[in-house]
Amino acid sequence: MDTRLLLTGLTLTSVLALAGCGGDTSADAKPAAAADRPTAYDGPAKDLPENFPVPKDTGEDMTIGYLQIYGALPTLAVQQRGAEARAEELGVELIVKDAELNPQKQVSQFDELLAEGVDAIVVYPVVPESLGPALAKAEEAGIPVIATNANPDVSQPLGEGYDADLEAPIDREAYAMAEFGADAQPGGKFGIIGNAAPIAALKYMAEREQYWGERFGLEFVGQVDAKEDTAAGYGPAVSELIAKNPDIDQIWVYNDLVALTASTVVKSSGMDDVKIISNSGAGEAVLAAIKSGDIAMSYQLPWADQGEALINAAYGSVTGQHLPLPEMVSLQGIAITADNVDDATPTE
Repeated sequence: MDTRLLLTGLTLTSVLALAGCGGDTSADAKPAAAADRPTAYDGPAKDLPENFPVPKDTGEDMTIGYLQIYGALPTLAVQQRGAEARAEELGVELIVKDAELNPQKQVSQFDELLAEGVDAIVVYPVVPESLGPALAKAEEAGIPVIATNANPDVSQPLGEGYDADLEAPIDREAYAMAEFGADAQPGGKFGIIGNAAPIAALKYMAEREQYWGERFGLEFVGQVDAKEDTAAGYGPAVSELIAKNPDIDQIWVYNDLVALTASTVVKSSGMDDVKIISNSGAGEAVLAAIKSGDIAMSYQLPWADQGEALINAAYGSVTGQHLPLPEMVSLQGIAITADNVDDATPTE
């Protein structure tokens, strides 16, 4: 976490790109990075397996702890339901604890599961490094730990103590957002709504969105973080981003709720041409907003399938099936736009 710094302004790349434009606003002016626009995804996740092997039901009695990071978020609730459904199929008792974005609370919950003698633990870490002592205890007790998003930067090795990690396709999401944004508004100006909570996955997501946006020739104008993960926190962040950048073309956000809030704010500000580009969502309300043109795109992840995959990995580890598991896997999603929204199924 300490190596993933929050982006609050223009990087050197952005400054050089802006300087390279020389103030040319003519119709013939090309975005500074247009020549480097990718033709296919070539990021660090390109070679990751897409899923864990599916274990056979051995009929063994088993208890798995499930450390949720924030169950109030609709997409994570869907992921949890996928895990619960798979656990029920396998006859597994699932103990769910929700950290509610609090790293200290999650450490305590991890220790509680160890004390309860669970056979395996699934965890979405708030701060992966904070679980070091608890992970060491689990390893000593022979309890496998399956994570999700413990290592958002998949170019780096998985942290010690985690047996395997299911990564959201963060880098591919950022790529898809940039590709769509560049096709819709070549050379357009985009800003990012982030989250002030110390969530490694969201920090990395913002970094990669800026990276891919600039590679696709878009101009990054800045990031504003929501002070709290609620509509009451999203609205002021969007308003601040707009106030600082009144000529912004696109606002990139990290989930459905932020996208819907951003859509309301830009409309109330008379900025109907600003495109809202989202990831990690596409619930029913967002699909309706895409149909109406209020949201331009959302990257939809297979959240329920992710929950199922996490239980498969934990169950397989305990029963000794398909070992060693892949160190990291990443289930891919799909970009939902006006072109395919009529065929999309809501996340819920």
